Amino acid sequence: MSRTIQTYLRKYPLLARYARNGLVNLNALARLIREISKQTTDSASVAALGMNLRRYIAKTPKVSVMPFDFSKYSLQLITRTNIHEIILNKNLANRNRCLEIISEISQTKYFVSIVEGEKEIVIMTDQPLKELLKTKGLKKIVNHETGNLGFISVNFPIELRDVPGIYGLITSSLAEAEISIHSFHTIGGEILILVKNEDLVHTQEVLQSLLVSTHRLEQV
Repeated sequence: MSRTIQTYLRKYPLLARYARNGLVNLNALARLIREISKQTTDSASVAALGMNLRRYIAKTPKVSVMPFDFSKYSLQLITRTNIHEIILNKNLANRNRCLEIISEISQTKYFVSIVEGEKEIVIMTDQPLKELLKTKGLKKIVNHETGNLGFISVNFPIELRDVPGIYGLITSSLAEAEISIHSFHTIGGEILILVKNEDLVHTQEVLQSLLVSTHRLEQV
């Protein structure tokens, strides 16, 4: 099988998944790969690439795909800049400190959110970092902190959680746009995506383009 085909489909796993379910025009995809792939030589014909595509797809298991349509939802994107993300080990003492900090910041103009995992606690806030780290000796117990972040908040319908690959579509779209995701959180019917401040506008543009149209792939 052509290494070009394998490399391209591994880079776009959702595209390969749709192809397995007959939702991709393989001849059109072969033409696209021939045009944009630097590894393809001039002698590689569309017919040869198309044959390799069919062989590759035939060897992969077929997975059911649920169609989804963002355009029927009124999805809003809200941005916030100058976010700091602070990570601590999860234990009772740190948890109590975090809850005290959350309570204090909640009474100010600043944004604050806390996310607990099995081993770590994460605080997100736009309160000035130096001021925050001085609070109750927090600097001594912080594992990692990242500043100069912003987030996009998406009021994501909870029913879309049942759609396989729905979050993968969002993350792969940002990856294709060369945008690094520093954090990704789902909170009820909301998604928070943290990126670098300099990527915030581009992130909003990519997500806006993604969410305003129908995304059932029928041809390339």
